[in-house]
Amino acid sequence: MMGALAARFRALARELRLSPLAALLLASLAALDLAASAFALLSLIGPDEAASPPKTDWRPPSFVSPASGRAAAASDDTQTLSRPIFWKTRRPRPTAAKPDRGEGFAGIPSAPAGLSLAAIVRSGASVRAFVVSGEDPEGRWLVPGESVQGWTIAEVGEVELKLVNGAQSARLQLYPEQ
Repeated sequence: MMGALAARFRALARELRLSPLAALLLASLAALDLAASAFALLSLIGPDEAASPPKTDWRPPSFVSPASGRAAAASDDTQTLSRPIFWKTRRPRPTAAKPDRGEGFAGIPSAPAGLSLAAIVRSGASVRAFVVSGEDPEGRWLVPGESVQGWTIAEVGEVELKLVNGAQSARLQLYPEQ
C-alpha cells in the first residue's frame, strides 16, 4: 500500500512539474496542516477540564518576620513629622535666644567666599558635614579635623560649622540668612 501511495505521489509531482525537493516540502507542509487540525479538534472535544487541581494550603510569605516583631509606626517619629524633609519652605525651628555658653558660633564672622554647607548628618556620636567648595564643586563629606580650601573644620553645630585658619575663625551656616 505504501509503495502504491508513493508511486501516485511521484506521478502527481511529475504531472505538476515539481522538483523532488519542492514535492517533499509540499508533503511536509501537508503533514504539518494535518497535525495542526488534529490538535485543534482535540482541544475542542478533548478531556473535560472542569475538575480543578487539588487545593494546597500555601500562603505567601509575610513581610514581617516573627524574629523582628512589628516595625515602628511612622507616626512615632515626631522629629521628622514636625519638619518634613522635602518641603520647599523647610527651615529649622526658630529657637528662643539662649545665653551664650560656648554653644553655637554667634560672635564669629561668616564663612569665606566659595564655601557652602549643604547638609549635616549626625549618627550617634559621629557627625559629618557636606561642604561644597570652589575646589570641589560636586561637594564632599567632611568630619571635624578635615580641611577645605585651607580652612579646618573645628566644630559642627546643629545648623552651622566653625572653621579655623590659624588665628582666624569663621562660620558656615546650613541656612544662610539672605
